[in-house]
Amino acid sequence: MGFKEDFKREMRNTTNDVAKEVEKQWVLHFEGHTIEIMNKMLEETLKVDGEILAQNVRKSIWSHIFPYSKLSGTFIGKSGKKHKVHVKIGGFIKFHITVKVDDQKLLTDSMSLEMLPWKNKERLVPFLEQQFHEHEKLANKELPDDVYLYDEGQMKFAHGFSDQLVNESVLPTYTKKLIKLFLQQVDNPSDATRKATYEKIQDEKVISYFHEFVALFLEVEEDEALIQKEAIWLLEHAAHREVVKFALLVLGMTNCENVKERLKSIALHEEFTGVALFALTNGCRNINDDVWGIAQHTSDWGKLAAMNFLEPEREEIRLWFLTHGVEGVVGGNHAPLLCAEKGQLDIELHEDTITGTTFDGVSKLILALVYEAYNSQMDDYEFAGQVLMRYTKHAKTHSKTVTHFYTLIEIANYMNVSEEEWENRFETNWKPHEKLGVETAFKEISQNPKWLEESKTLLVNQPDHREALAIVDFLTIEVE
Repeated sequence: MGFKEDFKREMRNTTNDVAKEVEKQWVLHFEGHTIEIMNKMLEETLKVDGEILAQNVRKSIWSHIFPYSKLSGTFIGKSGKKHKVHVKIGGFIKFHITVKVDDQKLLTDSMSLEMLPWKNKERLVPFLEQQFHEHEKLANKELPDDVYLYDEGQMKFAHGFSDQLVNESVLPTYTKKLIKLFLQQVDNPSDATRKATYEKIQDEKVISYFHEFVALFLEVEEDEALIQKEAIWLLEHAAHREVVKFALLVLGMTNCENVKERLKSIALHEEFTGVALFALTNGCRNINDDVWGIAQHTSDWGKLAAMNFLEPEREEIRLWFLTHGVEGVVGGNHAPLLCAEKGQLDIELHEDTITGTTFDGVSKLILALVYEAYNSQMDDYEFAGQVLMRYTKHAKTHSKTVTHFYTLIEIANYMNVSEEEWENRFETNWKPHEKLGVETAFKEISQNPKWLEESKTLLVNQPDHREALAIVDFLTIEVE
């Protein structure tokens, strides 16, 4: 997005906020009649008993220069008497309204127009919590503040992805100023101090100052209960996702056992998984099994964030990293390498025998590690040669499906590089006998004619079957 598009969106959002703030309605009663006055950004309407007596309509917010609007009309009372109603409405600093019927003043009111950034908007955390209350899960992952971030018809980022795009930190002065404003809010909670903090938060993405904030906030000497109280206020009132993340960040700097269940539910939304888990793991005890539960119920960037926090403290969790870790995680990130390391892939494959279930799961992980389209990470893996040699050995027993053989095809493609690249591999994470072992095992398995036969059979009914196409292409070239 360019500056022009961002500016237009900000103007649209500001206009919508003003429109919601000035939208007012009054209902009065006079001698058995109902008088309604409705004020909107571009119109004012006067009704008596449901009938419009007067209306001012404008085409744009700039189409009138007078601060006040007047409405007037007449209606016949129940006694047959004719009554005249007058309305004066508007103002510069404060919003005023006066309503008279004949010479009788029915209403005089004055109010401030408060442009509070959380006002007249749907609050995000209550929105999520309502879904859990009704469905015991997040039935709708869309967030109400999407309307402020995207134009109509614009493609939306996957939740959590925009944080991956931030690669520059903010100036130190920004973080210090934000902390100062928040502490002023803590010491004197009011609409004014909360608004100042809220608006400052919206200037930058939380991820861009996350670590600096933590380091500086550790030096703060303030009542933790008061800090948590204002963090929870922001959490409950935030209508913008960065404010939710800021509140979670602050909560993570406190003992948040008292909001543990609440944080767990928020963490299930991928936009907030990472920072919610920071709060949970930093502010609560014995949280690893809860993190695992969150990892199993999130996907894409949320699941990746959860796996970063999750530790393989139990055998069940370690095996989960190997067999289910890469499922549902967007490609092109460090998830495969993370799963191989935390799941101790090298140790698992070093066993003389493994189960078919383990082989199925490990095959997905191996494929993710070598898959070039997702920036192959196998060369970054410390035990690359050892693992692929052991995997192809187990494949002699367990490779039974086209999917299994497709993984072997991708391993073969990974192996097919220049001598120069192999020299680099031998200097880091491969040994010559491991390379020979992989090549020998693959040659033995690939000689089985069933792989070509089964792949061609699949293509009869599924001409676009990706794995079958790759196998046929590979084996046909090899034969020729």
